[in-house]
Amino acid sequence: MTYLKERPHSRMLKSGFTLIELLVVIAIIAILAAILFPVFAQAREKARATACLSNTKQLGTAIAMYTQDYDETLPPGGRATPKPNRWYDMTHAYIKNRNVNTCPSAPDLKQPATGDAWNAGGYGANINVMDWNNTNGSGTGGRPLAAMETPADTYVICDAAQLKNTIVAANKDPESWNEHIGGPPINRNARATDFQSEPPGCWTSNCKRYDNYDQWGNQGRRPVPRHNKGLNVVYADGHAKFSPSPGSLAPCPTRGGSGGWPYAQPHTGWHNI
Repeated sequence: MTYLKERPHSRMLKSGFTLIELLVVIAIIAILAAILFPVFAQAREKARATACLSNTKQLGTAIAMYTQDYDETLPPGGRATPKPNRWYDMTHAYIKNRNVNTCPSAPDLKQPATGDAWNAGGYGANINVMDWNNTNGSGTGGRPLAAMETPADTYVICDAAQLKNTIVAANKDPESWNEHIGGPPINRNARATDFQSEPPGCWTSNCKRYDNYDQWGNQGRRPVPRHNKGLNVVYADGHAKFSPSPGSLAPCPTRGGSGGWPYAQPHTGWHNI
């Protein structure tokens, strides 16, 4: 009789993580995520800032072309008639792309394809060199380049928005302003500025800065450092560059001109005219 030899059963060894090992792995992943996610967010914002800089360079080129066509005079920020009547309408013929008026970091401020007389997109004009011009000719309007001592240092356009007046009137920290977008319902957007931004300081005593208060809420229409605590700025000679907020903006001074200015002296490096 033949007996079949019984084969020994092979046993598969099963291995796994212990609870402690699993918790250690999870802790390591959490630490790496906490380190890397802010880096990724900054990298994404840097990319948006680069795209924004491209927008502002196109806006600067359009303004420079307009200036050449109008006897070396900047466009007014706005005018009573004829309409369309804002600087971004007057320079549209040189760009023909409304998307350029929207900062990639502020898509909710997108300007309609047909334009909007109350929505400057993500940017605003220096009200001291591109002011309102009334039908009767009153108002400063656009300044001639010859009136500026240093056009290459005088800003005309920058990242801007309508801010909540009740907050920024007492808030002297520009780096926090991007958290307070959404001003009074004077305009149709209540977030994008009408056409202007008010600068931090002045070289002359009769200019406008962002502690000037009026019925239109102009003091809330301010430069906004939305790109990793910096903003893109267009200057009167047409060039554009990124500017960190400590080098360009300053806390709003107290009424009467005293106080504020903890950053660069005396007027934060912007020749506001």
